[in-house]
Amino acid sequence: MDLVRHLEYFVAVAEERHFGRAAATLGVTQPPVSRAIKALEKHLGLVLVERTPDGAAITEHGAALLPRARLIVDDARRLTTTAESLTASKTVRIGLIPQLDDALAARIAASVGVQARVQTGGAVSLLDRVRSHELDVAVIDHPVVLDRLVAGPVIALPRRVSVPVGHRSARAERPRLTMLSDLAFATTPRAANPPAHDLLLDAFRRHALDPEVFFANTFRAVTISVASGRCFGLVPATSPVLPGTDHLDLSSDDVALRVRIVRRNEEEESLVNLIDRILLQADK
Repeated sequence: MDLVRHLEYFVAVAEERHFGRAAATLGVTQPPVSRAIKALEKHLGLVLVERTPDGAAITEHGAALLPRARLIVDDARRLTTTAESLTASKTVRIGLIPQLDDALAARIAASVGVQARVQTGGAVSLLDRVRSHELDVAVIDHPVVLDRLVAGPVIALPRRVSVPVGHRSARAERPRLTMLSDLAFATTPRAANPPAHDLLLDAFRRHALDPEVFFANTFRAVTISVASGRCFGLVPATSPVLPGTDHLDLSSDDVALRVRIVRRNEEEESLVNLIDRILLQADK
């Protein structure tokens, strides 16, 4: 016996005081309503409704059970509504390059909420995952080969140059990039995004700096390499100065992290706008 459905029919008859009107409210014909009331009465061993010349009247037992029946029916409806919302709620899959500030990545995840599933990887890998529907959107460094994907505007996120504490560039009154010639450059592998990697090295060469490249996949690896005294690296402008390192403002336009949001089509507009606002705030 579908107790909730039978109680729903009973509540409708009690409220309408008429089998026909109750059936219309429920979107069914009258016979199923009459059968449901009889089956419910048999199940409970009580007479709940009496037919009258004007329609239907609730018995004393029916009136006593009606408040509880309403609660059960309402709770069942809420349960169904909640289940439908959970089914409809979409897991949002976001890809982020490792060069993004941890605090920025956390703000993106927190703003999306419990549906967020965040993955980290190089731009080339993230773009492949967007194309294969493994990710909904990705924040990647610019420039990059998009190949059939939709991209938003380029946003420049400020970065500083992290150098070993006590390095000559940190002691200089007017430090320049050329002073880093005795250090290797700790950065993500070229394969993560060849165009962006090459563009950054070209910018260094315009400042007469052609460093050896030391691959570091994470900020931790960059920081350790810099603190060891053998490398310099690029860190978000908001990053704290960690032991063994100093931060310099050098050629801010050339070392800025240029990012953009990519997706397959226009369907993720609200998600893109949300992430875009967070990135623009970090651009201040």
